[in-house]
Amino acid sequence: MALSRIHRMFSSRIAQNAAALYAVQVLSYILPLISLPYLARVLEPHNFGLVAFAQSFANWLAVLGEYGFNYSATRSIARLRDRKEAVAGIVMSIMGAKLLLVVGMILITFLAWLTIESFRNQAALAFWALMIAVAAALSPLWYFQAIERTWVVAILEGFIRLGHLIGIFIFVRSPEDTWIALAVQAMAYSLATAIELWLMYREIPFKVPNLSMSWVALRVSWSLFLARASDSFYTSANGVILGLLTSPIQVGFFENGNRLVRPGLSILWPLAQAIYPRINHLIKRDADAAMRLSRLALWATVGIGLIGGVLLAALAPILVMLLFGEQYKASIPVLQVMALLLPIVGFGYSLSMQYMFPRQMDREVMYSVFSASVLNLVLALILAPRMGALGMAIAVVSAEAWAAGFRFVVLKLRKIL
Repeated sequence: MALSRIHRMFSSRIAQNAAALYAVQVLSYILPLISLPYLARVLEPHNFGLVAFAQSFANWLAVLGEYGFNYSATRSIARLRDRKEAVAGIVMSIMGAKLLLVVGMILITFLAWLTIESFRNQAALAFWALMIAVAAALSPLWYFQAIERTWVVAILEGFIRLGHLIGIFIFVRSPEDTWIALAVQAMAYSLATAIELWLMYREIPFKVPNLSMSWVALRVSWSLFLARASDSFYTSANGVILGLLTSPIQVGFFENGNRLVRPGLSILWPLAQAIYPRINHLIKRDADAAMRLSRLALWATVGIGLIGGVLLAALAPILVMLLFGEQYKASIPVLQVMALLLPIVGFGYSLSMQYMFPRQMDREVMYSVFSASVLNLVLALILAPRMGALGMAIAVVSAEAWAAGFRFVVLKLRKIL
């Protein structure tokens, strides 16, 4: 009996999706440990900082293209996934909305090229940053999440990441190849997105997007977009903020710590992402089962984050000196501070994904991240000019702690926790 239950658990869609996602996240942690030291040494601190700045801009821009659809579209399709025509209608409206958002992304990049010195001096950085953001924005991850086949995207992304790594070693050979590092990433992401779209449209009928339905999709996901946009101020955009307040070298110091922590954070996502559509499917049918699943995800995610944070902080001096060398030793305290993000973000992310989004508490999540983004910006303006990369790290950790605490208090007041 016990063996049969274990077999059913590991053969379930949730277990398969989580396993595939964890495999890719482990790969995404290992590969930067190979590519980042290579880029840091070949490009040298100034040009490495420029690449980090452009990638941070691309990540922030991609938030506009994603627009919260990875949550809202996943939720909508998960509840109607047995009705193919309804799913095709949702896909049509989402893809139409994303095409409108791409136009906005192009305009923002043009303004950035006009106003940001690093982009004016090297226009190729702005162009390839835009290409990275567009590829990320058009990815239909939300569709595969909703039908609980995230493993398809996970396996595909694993191969693409390997190709990206190989491209870096082949084409990036000197500090003059700064833009090539971005171009290789953009091409790899574009190939992945093209294959994902092809796979999606093999399963559902293609419908030409229309303006009215695209506008409805934008309105429906507005509050989630505000939450994501606010969240990006203390995740994706910190490299941009730091670059505007200090220098590319400080961006490089910060991003070394950030990029060693972020893959660790991404190890927390698979369980929550795999369970999210199931909770949405259960919450109207069996609320008790949905709550049990939510608790399981919360404790598992926080436990993984706590263990990972302690290990990362303890190993920070060894990791930085081994991977990046003496010239990047200023990244050691940055990494030690940012290691606190693993348990903090794991707690806050689980509260939003497993408790708040399934209950359509989008506005409450938005308030938590908006207030945290304001705190992050204020602390960055105070600390970054004085403390550089370390000041930005303190600002990020403080903002994430505020966001997690805000969500916990709201759920307690609503008697959900």
